[in-house]
Amino acid sequence: MKRIVLISDLQMPLENKRANRNLIAFIHDSQPDEVINIGDINDYTAPAHWSAGKRAEYGMNVRQEAAYTRRHHLDPIRAGYDGPYTLLGSNHGERPLRYLADRAPALYDEVAFREDKLLLLDDYGMRFEPTRYDFAPGWSAIHGHARGINLARYAGGTAINATRVYDRNIAMGHTHRAGIISRSIAPGATRTLTGVELGHLMDINKAAYLGSERIANWQSAFGLFHIDGTTVTPHIIPVSRTGSFLVEGERYK
Repeated sequence: MKRIVLISDLQMPLENKRANRNLIAFIHDSQPDEVINIGDINDYTAPAHWSAGKRAEYGMNVRQEAAYTRRHHLDPIRAGYDGPYTLLGSNHGERPLRYLADRAPALYDEVAFREDKLLLLDDYGMRFEPTRYDFAPGWSAIHGHARGINLARYAGGTAINATRVYDRNIAMGHTHRAGIISRSIAPGATRTLTGVELGHLMDINKAAYLGSERIANWQSAFGLFHIDGTTVTPHIIPVSRTGSFLVEGERYK
């Protein structure tokens, strides 16, 4: 029986600090067979299109953000867990390269500003998958920002739409929603595909682009998958606004 922890959309340094610490503690305690980070590990606020010409564009630069993430997530992870850790490419992860291509093409450097290089993943013995990671029989992890996936307004809806694109079970982030939806597509319901959206681990109070009321159909959560041969059972672990959660009979607060 394998156990895999799937996390998404920390968007550091806008993360829920307590949720991040509790998640790391759970990983240390449980020693999963693998950790998969679905992407948007960094926010990369400065090169965001909505930061252009505003104070945010002159805030923490991308190297400083990457250093922050190493210091507050990758270093603590490796302090108590030496198992496989895979990061997927994502829309926020692409921001530094897109910024250079759009606004400073003469300085464009596809290698130096690729997210895995900014985060020094090789130094941590961590993998980077730019687009898709087939992590279990019949299951793929994607961030969810690729073209061709229809966004839904309800939790799990975008992931189930992605199963139509990939013809596989899908675990994804990007929407900041947490939900599981299945659909049966063969006579006698002999084949079922499942889509899982893993929520987010941001501090919603730091999401200034939501406006002063911070209203959004988002849910804080992460995923815990049990894998036994070809049988894969996904679980969503809700995370409270304070960063606490209950998992496998233990409360992390």
